[in-house]
Amino acid sequence: MYHHQIMRDIARQRADVRRAEARAVRDVRLARRAREYWAEFAERQVVRPARRRARGRGAAPRGA
Repeated sequence: MYHHQIMRDIARQRADVRRAEARAVRDVRLARRAREYWAEFAERQVVRPARRRARGRGAAPRGA
């Protein structure tokens, strides 16, 4: 092989490795953001206990 072909192959391999590392970093970042989103979503979906009515049992219906 000629020198420039060897150097081009080495550069291509290094670039492939760097691209794979960058892809892994993006995947980790995306997974973290997704976990945060779904945790926040779950907090918003928590059923809060219903407020107790001011009227007691046997009280006249409202408007009567």
